[in-house]
Amino acid sequence: MPTSKTKVVEAIFNARFIPPNQLTNPIVTLDDIHQAIISYNAVHPNDKISPRNPANFFKDLIRGKSSANNNWPASVFRAGYTGRQLTGESRSFEFIPIPSGQLQAFRIHNPSTNTVTHRIESVSMPIASRLLARSDEAWLFQTAVKLRLVETHLALMSPHDIVQVDHLMMAVKLHKTEIDAIFLAHEGPVTRPQPILVTCEVKGKRDDILEDQIISQTEAASKIINIGHKYIIPIAMKAVGLSEIYVVEFEKVHISSAATLTSLIVSSEATYKLIPTVPGIGK
Repeated sequence: MPTSKTKVVEAIFNARFIPPNQLTNPIVTLDDIHQAIISYNAVHPNDKISPRNPANFFKDLIRGKSSANNNWPASVFRAGYTGRQLTGESRSFEFIPIPSGQLQAFRIHNPSTNTVTHRIESVSMPIASRLLARSDEAWLFQTAVKLRLVETHLALMSPHDIVQVDHLMMAVKLHKTEIDAIFLAHEGPVTRPQPILVTCEVKGKRDDILEDQIISQTEAASKIINIGHKYIIPIAMKAVGLSEIYVVEFEKVHISSAATLTSLIVSSEATYKLIPTVPGIGK
């Protein structure tokens, strides 16, 4: 069921919307959320929301698929708008038009019954590191790096002729967007490989892969210079079961079209079963 935060988002939207389709300001700041919560609490003294941490307001609203779609205000969706998370400059999110043909506020990517499962070894991981295992995204990605999961996926599942992959950075804040990790791939032939930047979004079992977040990351990555790449491959990974990690790769995006990107097309996907099991993954 929709939460109190749903009503706060609806109130912010209604204050800016001029029917039939004009929005005076799509950007919602942390201060906007704080003030909207204060106003909501004044009218609903028995259903108060804490105004102390507006930075987590939108993150919590869209954290899982039930909250991302069921909790998005129905009236805002009918008006033709969804939301996209923003970071930096005290911003929280923005209202954006729903892409044509999209039937939900947020497009979510999860494995289906047709998704192939591939077994991958984990015996190369030190036992000591497994004893310190956690269930958070940092441990999930650390495991993926140690087992070269991204490299494996791009080598086995990608439609591209990838001949080399290097992990460059993690927890990268670029152009008001945070990217969990960046890789640099090279597409063949080996004698003249072409660089392709690979962005990676990492999600725990309780969170969902939301397309709008990946689109924002792709746009930010298109502004990276000095690497010489012309294309970006967005990928995402998510813990989906005990010691199981889902990886989805989207069609590559030319840097010149990243700023106007509104949707993504899946080019490959697979679920990786870690053998033996790695504690914390999918817990």
